Amino acid sequence: MPETLPGHVPSPRTPLAWDGTRYRPIHIDALGNVQIDVVASVLPAGAATAAHQVTQTAALERVDDLQGALQAVALARLLVRGMDQLFTLKGVLSAGRVAAISGAGGFLDSQTVPAGEYWIVTTISVADNTTPTTHHYVDNRHDGVNVRIYDELRAIGAAERTQWGGHVYLDPGDTVRAWFVGGLGGDSCVVDLNGYRMTLET
Repeated sequence: MPETLPGHVPSPRTPLAWDGTRYRPIHIDALGNVQIDVVASVLPAGAATAAHQVTQTAALERVDDLQGALQAVALARLLVRGMDQLFTLKGVLSAGRVAAISGAGGFLDSQTVPAGEYWIVTTISVADNTTPTTHHYVDNRHDGVNVRIYDELRAIGAAERTQWGGHVYLDPGDTVRAWFVGGLGGDSCVVDLNGYRMTLET
C-alpha cells in the first residue's frame, strides 16, 4: 500500500488512517463501504472467537437434546429405546391372602397389584380351609375381565391345596381369582401367589 505523507494528500475526499508514523488511505469498495483488513487479532489470549462459539453452541445443543431424553431433569432418569423390553427385578412377590369366600360355591381374590408395578406370578396355591370341594378353577382378573389360568376337577379335601406353576402377568389393579365349587358361605379360603415384582415404566 503506498504511503501518503501529510503534505501530499492526493484528494481531500480520501479517508486516511494514522499508523503512528504516517497517514495511509483507507480502501473503499464500489458501494462506498470502508474495507479494513484485520491482520492480527486484538483479542486477549483465551477470548471466544466466532469459531469457538460455534463449537460451544453445538455442544450446548447436544446437552439440550440429552435433557429432552430425561424423564424428569431433577430425577435424571434416562429413557432408553427398548427399555420396556429389558428384564428388571424390583423385588420378590410373596403375596398370601386368607378371607371368607364370596358365597356358596364362590370365589376369593388375591391381593391387588399396586400402582407402579407389574407382578409376574410363577406359582399359585389355593385352598378352602373349611369345606371339602369338588372343583377349583383360577382366573387372571385383568381390567375386570376373567381369563382362565387353570382348573382342577376332583374330590378336594378341606384345607387341601391345588397348585399351578407357569407365568402369569398382572398389572396395577389386577388380581388372581380362585373359585371353590362346593364351598359354603363363610368358608375360610386362601390364595397364595409367588413370583417377582417389576417396576411399571411410564
